[in-house]
Amino acid sequence: MEVFPVLKSQDFSRQLDRVFTLAKIMSLKEVSDSSSNWTGSEIRYFDIDFHPLLDLNGKVSSIMTTFLDVTRHIKSRLKPEESELDLQEYTKNLGVLNQEPDTDNKQLKVVNEEYTSVNEQLEQLNKMIRNLNNQLATPNSDLEISNNDYRSLNLELNRSYGRLERSNKELLIFNKQINTQNIRSMDGEDGLRTLIAQAPIAMMLVKGEDFIVTMANAPMLELLGRDEAIIGKPLFDELPELIGQPAANKLIATYKDGRERAQSSAPVTLQRKGKLEEGYFNFNYAPYIEGGRVTGVIDMALEVTAQVLTIREREKRLAEKMILEETLRSSEQRLQGILETMAEGVGIIDLTGQLVYANPTAQQILGLSQSEIKDRTYDDPKWQNLRLDGSPLPQEEHPMSIMMRTKKPVFDYEIGVQPPDRDRLYISINAAPILSQDGQLTGGIGTFMDVTTRRMMSQDKDDFISIASHELKTPVTSLKASLQLLERSHGRLSEERRVKLVSQSIRSVETLSKLINDLLDTSRMEKGQVKLDKKVFPLTDLFKYCKASLEAAISKKIVINCEHAIRINADKQQIGQVLINFITNAVKYAPQSPQIIIQVTKVGDQEIKVSVKDFGPGIAQEKLTHLFERYYRTEYSGQKFSGLGLGLYISSEIIKSHGGQIGAISEIGKGSEFWFTLPVK
Repeated sequence: MEVFPVLKSQDFSRQLDRVFTLAKIMSLKEVSDSSSNWTGSEIRYFDIDFHPLLDLNGKVSSIMTTFLDVTRHIKSRLKPEESELDLQEYTKNLGVLNQEPDTDNKQLKVVNEEYTSVNEQLEQLNKMIRNLNNQLATPNSDLEISNNDYRSLNLELNRSYGRLERSNKELLIFNKQINTQNIRSMDGEDGLRTLIAQAPIAMMLVKGEDFIVTMANAPMLELLGRDEAIIGKPLFDELPELIGQPAANKLIATYKDGRERAQSSAPVTLQRKGKLEEGYFNFNYAPYIEGGRVTGVIDMALEVTAQVLTIREREKRLAEKMILEETLRSSEQRLQGILETMAEGVGIIDLTGQLVYANPTAQQILGLSQSEIKDRTYDDPKWQNLRLDGSPLPQEEHPMSIMMRTKKPVFDYEIGVQPPDRDRLYISINAAPILSQDGQLTGGIGTFMDVTTRRMMSQDKDDFISIASHELKTPVTSLKASLQLLERSHGRLSEERRVKLVSQSIRSVETLSKLINDLLDTSRMEKGQVKLDKKVFPLTDLFKYCKASLEAAISKKIVINCEHAIRINADKQQIGQVLINFITNAVKYAPQSPQIIIQVTKVGDQEIKVSVKDFGPGIAQEKLTHLFERYYRTEYSGQKFSGLGLGLYISSEIIKSHGGQIGAISEIGKGSEFWFTLPVK
């Protein structure tokens, strides 16, 4: 109890009495010991066996107790990844093999009677070791299957560690049998020779400073790649490749200091089948003692090359998998960043046409959230797809359908889209298939951009060309007709008729000149080439300029409300053009208005507001926001008026170039008011 304090905490008296009285072996498994023998708070675990030893009369004279440290085994059950067991702990008592046995003949008789039973146990052990060897020799088919995630890969690693653990457990059982057999054996070195020969694991005894191979069983010869010719010869003469290797150095050190040594998964290079091969071994070196001194070393070894390579390969695959996943994660983040910041909309569909992804631009163009988009297909019937001429787009003509059907990309295909609650939009689509490694279609990706503005501008230009052609043709035709009459019938026409035709020609030329000037002004404004000739002048001078320009053409009563002291710094000709445009529009679109009022008011100390108000039919609210757009022409009561739709656009650009603002207020049935503001001097 003093030598092994772990026994103090156990109730052994009754069990020990059974060993003495019944001559039966008693075993305790996984006994915990937290005594001060161990550093810190470490707990050690032992398997303890009590073997009765008989005297000449067959009575129990003493008890042999063997301790086996199974701490690592217990911990490895909790942590499989740390399950490498040290053979040194399992073969702690191997030195007992070297003790000379008792030569008492009567004791020998008892041992011989039990020897048969021991052989039976050894045979069972041989079967277990053979099964283990078969497992080690069988290729692990799981190596051919790529693991899908870390959990499955770690599971395979744990299984490999488990096989090492089972191998070491088999060594433990065999060592225990050897201990029991050698303690009871009376045959000395012959008994050891028999045990080594029968051992299913590799064992060898080398003796002397030359390390003569005294005994080596068949598994050891197979492990070394040699035959029985090496027995009786120096180990390092027969296996020179071992010289300098750590495993050989440990064997030499064990011979010199008499201390056991062990190592797991140790690399050893051996010449086998005519070439050098590196293998991995669990080995144990125990001193062989004769006459109280070390005369040799017992070497036990188990090759675990397959398991180690399997573990290393899986660890390598795990590292590669981690690197690959990190690379994929980085690539995915970069791709996500690119998609999130693209100016084009991006949508991905599956084989059914269901949208599975849409980037923020796609959501903005379509006016839908991510969740709403994922509930749609690219040809959702709630949104009508249209040809550019406005007719319904058949499903088979949709660019995504063409791509899915042909497995070929489609580029710059424009379609119209009519949402149920929004204005029509036009999008240009590029569609590309997503193919698997074997060329099978798995989905598609579409990039698209909103080309509504481009399409409307194109439509506006087409409309403008049509309108301009018509508007220019009218005065040119009138002018041509007047000049032809004057040319052909000049002598036969009365003076009054000639004057009328000349006046008509002049009006046609003026109309033509105005249309041309509007076009030139628009072109200059688009190019930023408009130059201002600003001067300081009273606002009343502007009204006199406009009255002189309109007096002959306008018979409406114009009322001007303005303070005479107001002075502005502006281009009189251009501001006059704006005011004249407002007045002529009031006359044209409100012919029944009894009067037109020009009102000038101060807005603070730095700005004035000039407005032209009529009392005509008014303008619908939905049209007010478009009045100052280029080429926009409205209509009143179903009537269309001549013009290019540039007057208000030009007026807007002139006012903006002066640093002012422009706008319109209208109410159906009550008239309209057009206004602009200017900074005051």
